[in-house]
Amino acid sequence: MNAFLNRPLRSDLLVLATYWLLSLLVIFPSYVLEYSLGRALAAMAYNIVLDTAAVLVIVFYLLPRVAGPRTRLGALLLVPPFLLLSGVLYVGGYGLLLTGAVAWTPTRLIGGIIRHGQSYGVLGILLVGKSYFDVQRRLLLATRAKAESELKALKAQIDPHFLFNNLNILYALIQQDTQVASHYLNCFAALYRYLIRHKDDDFVPLADELKFVDNHIYLLTHRFGTAYSFHKVLLTESNLHNRFVVPATLQILVENAVKHNRGGEETPLAIIISVRDDTVSVRNKIQPKRTPVDSAGTGLLNLQERYRILTNKEISISQLAFFEVLVPVVREPG
Repeated sequence: MNAFLNRPLRSDLLVLATYWLLSLLVIFPSYVLEYSLGRALAAMAYNIVLDTAAVLVIVFYLLPRVAGPRTRLGALLLVPPFLLLSGVLYVGGYGLLLTGAVAWTPTRLIGGIIRHGQSYGVLGILLVGKSYFDVQRRLLLATRAKAESELKALKAQIDPHFLFNNLNILYALIQQDTQVASHYLNCFAALYRYLIRHKDDDFVPLADELKFVDNHIYLLTHRFGTAYSFHKVLLTESNLHNRFVVPATLQILVENAVKHNRGGEETPLAIIISVRDDTVSVRNKIQPKRTPVDSAGTGLLNLQERYRILTNKEISISQLAFFEVLVPVVREPG
């Protein structure tokens, strides 16, 4: 996109009209005091036409071409003829309208170029500044629309394996123990109710997210037995209802830890959820599964993108002896 818009908008015409209405209060009385009313009216009309035309040519023709690499040279070559014509029209027009005669000299012509530049300079600055901010506003709207589109796409990506795995476990529990199966189904339903309720939300209270991950941990415990142990550590006394995270943040991080690391019944893998004033993290010892996991890594990548779009902050990932994902907590979601 060019640095300036290529044609005037209705708002530009409003700026022109406002400028000239205010200018009339200053310029026209000085014309009347020095010349007759008829000459003053003609000179004022000529001033409006000449200065407006000069500014429109500069803002909407020359500057956009100077900003473009392919048209820059041609636009720069047009500047000297434009200035010369500007001086001729200024000196000749005002000379004929106000005095009825024109004395052509190089000095007078150069002076006319300078005085005309001073005459339309303020209006030119106003329209250049307005055109610049119009372009920035369009860029901001386009960026925001793109970000919202990306965010909707990220929210729509749900791992179908999670659904199928839990349905298989539920089926097995129904055959073994209907009471346990009923509780499992309640947790499973609560989990999906949470996801559906917040599917269009950008943020949820951290307190709700912690309750949600409890249901998820219950499902994982039935799936993997005692191979994994889960621990929540609260390192803050803050009101967690006033702290916010992206929905399903903890589910994604816990699922990621289980998916990529092996646990054992004799030596369970500890997965620790730590809550602080400004961050929440999920941490586990790195114990890669013996069989490579077929994963595109989209879960964690999607979460990173959502935080980048929504908070303009990055998720911190550390993977030395321990794998830890540190997520920013939002205090006042916009």
